Amino acid sequence: MNFVSLADNVFLAELPAELTDPNEKPILDATAPKKSGKKASLLLDFSAVKFMNGLGACQLAKLNTVARHRRQRLLAFGVNRHYRDVLKVTGLEKTIVICSSKTDAFTTAGITPDKPPVAEIELNPSFDTTFWAKPVDRLSAPELPPPAINRNLAGRRVVGPVDGFGQLWQKTYRLEIDKPDLSPQKIIKILKQNLPAFQPAYNRFYPSPSGIAPGEIVAIDSATPGGPVSTGVLVLYADDVSFTFMTPQGHPESGWVTFSASEADDKITAQIMGLARAGDFVYEAAFRAVGSQMQVKIWKHVLTSLAKYLEVPAVVTVAPVCVDRHLQWPQAGNVWYNAQIRTIFYMPFRRMKKSNSKQ
Repeated sequence: MNFVSLADNVFLAELPAELTDPNEKPILDATAPKKSGKKASLLLDFSAVKFMNGLGACQLAKLNTVARHRRQRLLAFGVNRHYRDVLKVTGLEKTIVICSSKTDAFTTAGITPDKPPVAEIELNPSFDTTFWAKPVDRLSAPELPPPAINRNLAGRRVVGPVDGFGQLWQKTYRLEIDKPDLSPQKIIKILKQNLPAFQPAYNRFYPSPSGIAPGEIVAIDSATPGGPVSTGVLVLYADDVSFTFMTPQGHPESGWVTFSASEADDKITAQIMGLARAGDFVYEAAFRAVGSQMQVKIWKHVLTSLAKYLEVPAVVTVAPVCVDRHLQWPQAGNVWYNAQIRTIFYMPFRRMKKSNSKQ
């Protein structure tokens, strides 16, 4: 990745062909504004990007958060139609200004090019178009088996890290697997097929009939100390070595969870990485009290279940990092969609319906 200083507080980052690294620090370190109080901009050149997964989207989300606190605008150019859709479905288009051309980006940043503008070249094709969910205005509730509560999905929008209320946390869970005849592709296939079975008893996953594929829905019923929660996730991204879930309005978190597997030094690492904020101020209080510990137990349980399935040692590491300690008070109204509150009020009606159907 190349970085160019265009002016005191204006930088250009030429993104790589594969945007799959969630680490935003190299970009932030190389593009820190030099003069406080002067308008700052960071230009992201997408021209070379041909492949991006959920982890690459995490890098952009964290980059956006820190740049905003630096009072540094994010401008993007060279964004083809597919990546415009990706920025739309992830919600990143709300905070990253997409410019029509390099010249437009320079002008918006207050930079006059040294050379006359040249004709824009045709943008490179993307290799990940079939792996991303298409932008949707509202979710539809899938047909699910009778045990599923299946609430708080139909009509909801998907929301990401830019939409939540609470502090932004990145939590990374890793399991090292040292076993012959395994590959990252096989690990992800096992996770996709067994994710409901790998959950703790109080967390029930109901994938739609098509399974974990881009654009599909996974309904979730969970029992928590605060009461039941019926919600779900959209499969935002899925390929043969990773898949990413995105939450709907009312979910306890607003963000993404990415499951991935990689190989290095003849060992495979299975990883779950969440990047999210509590959805509203009620959830934020709950996470600070008990919810965060409960969440850690859930994802550690999933990787421990995977280890048991593979018959390997279950040594799971957890690395939590607070990316942004600020609360997003403009998002306080998210509490209207709180899935737990709505589920608690719905359950008596559900029990009455069941009772009447038996008579």
